[in-house]
Amino acid sequence: MSPETDDAGLALSQPPVGIDSIDEQGGAALRAKSAHPRINYRSWGRGTQLMPAWLVPFLSLIVVTTFFGITAGSRFLSLSNFSFLLQQSAIIAIPAFGVTLIIIAGSIDLSVGSVVALTGMVGALVAVDHGLVVGLLAALVTGLLAGLCNGLAFAVLKVPSFIVTLGMLSVARGVTVKVSGSQPENVPDSWLWFGEMPGIFILFAICFMGTSVLLHLTSFGRRTVALGGQERVARLAGVRVQQVKIILFCFGGLMAALGGIALSARVGAATPDAAGGFELTAIAAVVLGGTPLTGGIGNVLNTVIGALVLSMLLNGMVILGVSGEIQLITQGVVLVGAVLLSLDRAKIGIIK
Repeated sequence: MSPETDDAGLALSQPPVGIDSIDEQGGAALRAKSAHPRINYRSWGRGTQLMPAWLVPFLSLIVVTTFFGITAGSRFLSLSNFSFLLQQSAIIAIPAFGVTLIIIAGSIDLSVGSVVALTGMVGALVAVDHGLVVGLLAALVTGLLAGLCNGLAFAVLKVPSFIVTLGMLSVARGVTVKVSGSQPENVPDSWLWFGEMPGIFILFAICFMGTSVLLHLTSFGRRTVALGGQERVARLAGVRVQQVKIILFCFGGLMAALGGIALSARVGAATPDAAGGFELTAIAAVVLGGTPLTGGIGNVLNTVIGALVLSMLLNGMVILGVSGEIQLITQGVVLVGAVLLSLDRAKIGIIK
């Protein structure tokens, strides 16, 4: 027997015909295969990423700053407007941190806007009667419960994250309207600290550092990245996939709650229609930051840049007198454009 064959006489230079993949128990999953060589159509998509994902936020920042610096002039480039942009970016970035980790894991959260509104409303209502600390705790617990419901339905009941969070979007908004009686609720004066400088910056910094440490310096962060890269491989490597998914959505709910606190403090009141369409804003900030919707890679700092770019874009259009309808259209076009530039089509194989 030649050295290039094994005991069964099979050529070692080629994989055994019929072995397709490794299943969750580590065994060989067999299926019938044609003896004829197959054309690897998936390989045709390699190299179709139009731009490195890390370059998207920086290029977007340069383009937006240059455009509005020329068209809006001193009104856009003033120190007061820059301070406003920082505060607005923080309100976008805080909930977007949770969305970033969820997208890195290969899932999606469409409920973030409604959870922001719900937590802000619950916190304001409780704070009026029981004080600031109890109100803040009520907001955080509400966000965690919303995230837990999303995580359990997704990880345990196996409902796709898109459907689960779409349902939570409706449920959380309905509960917000119900508990508020369709009326706004003013927040206590002590609550306003979270919406002004330096309070909002301190809250943002805590969320940024906490999320960065969680993603980049812990085993949980590595498991999150592995989950987005290839869930089956992560499961075979011993990752407790269900547990990671539940924690991810709980963390997303917590970040949404902190965003709800900041938003209600910024406005001075919690309203039933607060953060309308915010799910698009948060996802746009993450994608503009270069985190692809295919998961597996991502960076918290880039999400901050994406939030800043989005804030500058909306702020610049307001200064130029662009109507709200055109702002929505532009935001949608920017989201699609960011995905177009950074999406690695080879990872998807077939675009559906």
